[in-house]
Amino acid sequence: MKQPETLPEATDETAPVGALPWFQRSVVSLRHPQFRLFWMSNLVFAIGMMVQFTARGWLTVQLTDSALVLGAVEGVFGVTFALGSIPAGILADRRNRRNLLIAGDSVALVAVVIVGVLVATDAVEIWHVLVASAFGGLLFALRIPTGQAMTARLVPPAHMMNAISLNQTAHSLPSVAGPAAGGVLIAVVGVAGAYFVTTGAFVLGLMMMLGVAASFGSIDRANVKSVSEDLREAVDYVLAHRDLLSLTAAMLIPFILGQSYVLLLALFVEQELGLGPEAFGALSASLGVGAVIGGMAVATFGEERQIGFIMLLGIVATGVAAIVYGLSHSLLLTASVLVVAGAGQSALFAAYDTLLLIRLPDEMRGRVMGLMFTLVALFPIGAVVAGAVADQVGLRAVAIAEGVIIISMAAVAWRVVLSRTSA
Repeated sequence: MKQPETLPEATDETAPVGALPWFQRSVVSLRHPQFRLFWMSNLVFAIGMMVQFTARGWLTVQLTDSALVLGAVEGVFGVTFALGSIPAGILADRRNRRNLLIAGDSVALVAVVIVGVLVATDAVEIWHVLVASAFGGLLFALRIPTGQAMTARLVPPAHMMNAISLNQTAHSLPSVAGPAAGGVLIAVVGVAGAYFVTTGAFVLGLMMMLGVAASFGSIDRANVKSVSEDLREAVDYVLAHRDLLSLTAAMLIPFILGQSYVLLLALFVEQELGLGPEAFGALSASLGVGAVIGGMAVATFGEERQIGFIMLLGIVATGVAAIVYGLSHSLLLTASVLVVAGAGQSALFAAYDTLLLIRLPDEMRGRVMGLMFTLVALFPIGAVVAGAVADQVGLRAVAIAEGVIIISMAAVAWRVVLSRTSA
């Protein structure tokens, strides 16, 4: 199979990020033209998706004015993302990953055009929105493990953590201003116009992905087995490497508990802070700001030998933020702790993903990451449980209890697995 082209540019290709001046560390991976195109494609696509999410939510409210249906539209995206992650991971280890991303982005583009036309011609119905949301979850499932697995071929090992952190930032940046931009677009050009703007973003992202050489998406596999054998091989690999299971638990439990109180943020704003939708929007943006800060901090200062310590810091930050959030009666303090929560979870994810890509053989990356992201995509279950408990004991008590559990788990995780990772 054809090998990837030699990485051009970057005179310090093999130098650790920490060996560079601090002002060069944060963007060192962007020296590589192929990764730069890939990263810009991810950023533009994420912006388009955030605008689409905003337009889809507003369209749902216009069509039904039902909280239940709105929840179903958003929920079906998560369900199909979870169900599609394992098949997408298997596919990512059987086909050229760059070509898979192009195919998925092309289908997403067509789907957005169809919905936009249906809205513009007043022919749209709620089942169209539900189908589009479900389809979007499947395409997102294809994009995430495939894109993460491909990152390892675009940069040298010394820059892996930097590249993954920059990818994290590319997905976080749009969450800061994306919802507000989507709202302005809807007000100015309408829902159909917002969908067509999304179309433009998808076209631009697709063109950038087309600029990435196909050889960077290739996979080194001596022979391709059946789909069932591919899945069994991935499961066997994970079971044989129990430290990966421990690391996954160290990432997943804080993430699920942290996200559970975040998903109940609208209720917290209304019931506990006594504020309205403007405050909810500002606090939601605070999470995005924190995610950007966390991703850029790891990109600038993170090194492979620090992975366990970075994961520990991310867990502790998430837990402390949950406790202070539960105690907060101030909009400013709540916004501040949500920034900390976003930064902690972003750093935790970046370190975990880096460790997976470093340890996994190339032919296993798509399948194993598909298995892991299936678990991550089930995080709304935590919000359901937290909501049920909060109805009995209150939102604040739930957040504080989750923070205590997360911090307690940090000590166990460090003792069992994270300290060895940082050795």
